Amino acid sequence: MNIQQIRSATIIINFAGKRFLVDPMFTPKDGFPPIPECFTPDRKWPLVDLPMPVEKIVENIDAVIMTHYHFDHFDEYAIKALSKDTKVFVQDDYDKNILLNFGFNNVEIIKDDGSTHLEEVKMYKTNCVHGIKATTMPYFSALNIRHEAMGVVFKNADEKTLYLAGDTIWSDCVKEAIEEYKPDIIIVNAAKARMLKSGPIIMGEEDIEKVHEFAPKAKIIASHMDTVGHATLNRTQLRKFVVKNNLSESVLIPEDGDIIEFKKE
Repeated sequence: MNIQQIRSATIIINFAGKRFLVDPMFTPKDGFPPIPECFTPDRKWPLVDLPMPVEKIVENIDAVIMTHYHFDHFDEYAIKALSKDTKVFVQDDYDKNILLNFGFNNVEIIKDDGSTHLEEVKMYKTNCVHGIKATTMPYFSALNIRHEAMGVVFKNADEKTLYLAGDTIWSDCVKEAIEEYKPDIIIVNAAKARMLKSGPIIMGEEDIEKVHEFAPKAKIIASHMDTVGHATLNRTQLRKFVVKNNLSESVLIPEDGDIIEFKKE
């Protein structure tokens, strides 16, 4: 298995011989207007360019996973770049219908019972808490986006178990996924994105510390960093926290373009 950080939540997971593109967002640097009602309301984003051409990113992809339909997880550039015959896995009928309306014709919902697979790769849907709903929904409603999102667990006899937590804060659903699947590797979205009064809508340093405390043997990969306009935690700050709290052996913070490899022992 290897995991390549592309940019933001966009990653490539090579797992049991299959190449998964997760949450493709290909908008060029400064292509989105500033996000309103956040701490940097004048900042265009993405803050950085992609580390490689889009053509290279989508090359030899076996499937795409869209954890939820937010503009930083599946954008108009991805819609144009991907073949409409591409296999795409989504969280529910609502997101499936969105992609069908964009012309994608091979869309499947990931279930939580182990019945979803791509050849020898089994996938299990896990739940997310994309920020505290009471404080987050006023902002999401204003942007006409949903609160629902999913994580995914990947299993194969020849690989370590991988848990892609998705857009979630530390919550019971993350605990439950760790307890049930006992992942060896956990990918967390860790930019601590938030609006003015929403509270964090994805993990920050305190959440990552809690993940480590609950799964002390797991390697944790911090993704979704240094790209979106409403982030309040960057890689430099997280690295300082990791060193200060003796988490360097457990928490990995890849730069855009980096590849991390894991071999089953």
